[in-house]
Amino acid sequence: MQCRQRFLQKILSAADFPTEILSGIPVLEIHGDQEATVIHHRGVIAYSESEISVASELGPVVVQGEKLLIFRMNRERIVIHGRVLLVRIGGQAL
Repeated sequence: MQCRQRFLQKILSAADFPTEILSGIPVLEIHGDQEATVIHHRGVIAYSESEISVASELGPVVVQGEKLLIFRMNRERIVIHGRVLLVRIGGQAL
């Protein structure tokens, strides 16, 4: 399995593809102030209309805003809709 992962990382690197995809490091996509997507999460810690906290390898990913809701969620990705005002990863604001 480890050999396969190294092989895939070499392919991704050669194709100039982000290695975070394989490493499990959270990837955060923010679309304006209306949507935030967290890839590589480890579950929801807290959920309210003003704050959604998601566990990740680097610590909690906290999205603060107004009228927040989890629009879509699967084992790998969480899509949050609402007015996104602040995002923190492991205590550091972005």
